[in-house]
Amino acid sequence: MEAGMKQVRNALAVASGKGGVGKSTVATHLALALARTGAKVGLMDSDIYGPSVPTMLGGGPPPQPSAQPGLIHPVETRGIRYISMGLFAGRDTPVIWRGPMATKMVQQFLSQVVWGELDYLLIDLPPGTGDVQLTLTQSAPLVGAVIVTTPQDVAVGVTLRGLRMFEQVQVPILGIIENMSSFVCPHCGKATEIFRHGGGRKAAEELGVPFLGEVPLDPALAAAGDAGEPVVSAEGAMKDSPTARAFVEIAERLLQQVKSVNSLTASVRHHPTEVKSADGVVEITWNDGHVSRLPFRALRQACPCALCVDEWSGERRTDPNRILMSVRPLDIRRVGRYGLQFNWSDLHGSGIYTYDYLRSLDPTAPKDSATQAKT
Repeated sequence: MEAGMKQVRNALAVASGKGGVGKSTVATHLALALARTGAKVGLMDSDIYGPSVPTMLGGGPPPQPSAQPGLIHPVETRGIRYISMGLFAGRDTPVIWRGPMATKMVQQFLSQVVWGELDYLLIDLPPGTGDVQLTLTQSAPLVGAVIVTTPQDVAVGVTLRGLRMFEQVQVPILGIIENMSSFVCPHCGKATEIFRHGGGRKAAEELGVPFLGEVPLDPALAAAGDAGEPVVSAEGAMKDSPTARAFVEIAERLLQQVKSVNSLTASVRHHPTEVKSADGVVEITWNDGHVSRLPFRALRQACPCALCVDEWSGERRTDPNRILMSVRPLDIRRVGRYGLQFNWSDLHGSGIYTYDYLRSLDPTAPKDSATQAKT
């Protein structure tokens, strides 16, 4: 059995720019929900300073060494494999390490744990956008990231810093999850929005990323985590509760996003090595050395979003001649590994231009041999 990530098909980061949003709770229950589908699932608790996954999973023995020197096996419980600093240190023992030591431990989790064959490895990141997060995004072949937030505006604002970090390092955003969405009284059934409601969905809509769902504020969820009896566990008493169903539904939507990103990534033949705008054009340097210079207005006229193009007929809904001559991109964002998104000066910004689509807008771009064979 190979060590490290070699046999992991899909590595997914679970992150937040802010602590206290229940990120580890979400990561643990998503891992269990994915395992309920029959998938082989692993969970890496990379919150070195505040590991909580072992507690939520009911603890476990220390990881066992492999027959190969320097390698260890993850702990297996409740149908998943997991590793955590909490398995090496006592529950009340503080980890007083400087940043380089913490990042080295994360790198060891990636390379020296015998994960074996996994369909999904969820990586529970510590809050923030520091050394550990950057190490993971640069060292692990991430399919994408899930962002966890609570509903209130202040939490959403800080949480989205984590989202921006993934965009900057070209990791696709698989979606946003709103935790502690609302409290439903078990006696009267009335929903109370203790931390407000809808902040995660609103952020997803504004940023053009998927909204994966809401997890209610459920006292039983906290109690189950403290007792080491997660609500999604196949043998748990709450496996069919509304909270458990919420995690299962979110996991189903997450699987669809992973499938979509994998499909898009597989179809991408060219990707930019540099993107900049100046003198009225967006200049894209491609991995094959070709440079495309696409005029601002022509790019805006070619916006492929559903507001500009009828998704059924393919006909343009907007009159290209009505696009202002002075239009320009205020911001250019990479969307995962497959496209760019422009925020235009006319306040339009919902279109995602795939790399293949951008290449097609450049008549000077050389064609692939596969493309030439079709023409």
